[in-house]
Amino acid sequence: MSPVNEEKPHSTGLHQLDIETGKIVTEWKFEKDGADITMRDIANDSKGAQLDPSGSTFLGWDDNRLFAGHQFARGTNFQCFASTGDGSIVVGSLDGRIRLYSINSMRQAKTAFPGLGSPTTHVDVTFDGKWILGTADTYVILICSLFTDKDGKTKTGFNGRMGNKIAAPRLLKLTPLDSHLAGARNKFRNAQFSWVTENGKQERHLVATVGKFSVIWNFQQVMNGSHECYRNQEGLKSCYCYKIVLKDDSIVDSRFMHDKYAVTDSPEAPLVIATPMKVSSFSISSRR
Repeated sequence: MSPVNEEKPHSTGLHQLDIETGKIVTEWKFEKDGADITMRDIANDSKGAQLDPSGSTFLGWDDNRLFAGHQFARGTNFQCFASTGDGSIVVGSLDGRIRLYSINSMRQAKTAFPGLGSPTTHVDVTFDGKWILGTADTYVILICSLFTDKDGKTKTGFNGRMGNKIAAPRLLKLTPLDSHLAGARNKFRNAQFSWVTENGKQERHLVATVGKFSVIWNFQQVMNGSHECYRNQEGLKSCYCYKIVLKDDSIVDSRFMHDKYAVTDSPEAPLVIATPMKVSSFSISSRR
C-alpha cells in the first residue's frame, strides 16, 4: 500500500499496488462528510497485522489527527506512530514528546514522556509494550514503560498513568569517531526493534540507519541498567556498544525479517538492508 501524495507531504488517498505488475489494484479516499481528510502516512493497526490475511484495516496519521477519527489538541504536531501487539499506540511529536494511547481510549494519552529538545522522527515499540524506541537526528532514545501503581501492580504506561514514576531513559549514540565517519549531514533514521509477533518472545536487537551505516545494538545489553557502558555516567546514560554494517551507498532502510524466516543454524531472522540499487540480507548471529 502507498499513500497518494502527488509530491505533497499530506495525502488524501491510498493506493494498493500489485507488486508484480506495478498496477493499482484498489484506491481509497480519506474523507469524512464529503470533505477530504489529509494524512501523512499509514501503518499497521497491530504489530503482526501483515501476517493476518483476514485483517483489512490500517491506521493513518496527520499532524494533529490519528485515523481513528478523534481530533486532538492543536500543537501536538504528531510526526510518527507505532502499535503494540494488542493495538495500543505510541506517538512521537515535533517537540520530542512521546505519548502512549491505550487501545481502549485514544482521546487522551495515558502517559506522555517529555522530549529532550529534538523532534521525534520515528518510533517503535516492543510487542508487549514494555519498551519504546524514539529516533531523533543525533540519538536514539530507549524508554521503559513499566511502573508499579499504588496497589503494587506492575503496569505499562499504555494501561496506566505513570505520572512521576517514569524511569530515566537510555540514549543510544555513535562514538565521536563513528559520528565523524558517518558525516555531519547524516542523521539517525527509523530505529526499530527486531520483529516479534508472539507473547512471551523477546526482541533481540535494535537497528537504526545513519547514512551508509546500519547500526545494531544488542537489546539485552542496552536495557540492562548495570551494563558496562553506563558505569561512571551521571544523568542520562548513553550506550556506545554496537555493531556497524557499512554499505557503499546511502542506506534507505534497515529492517529485521520475522522470526519465522530465521535460517536453520541461527536463532533469529536476518537483517535486510536496502540501498537505492540493491537489497541484501545476512544473519546477525554470524557477525562478531
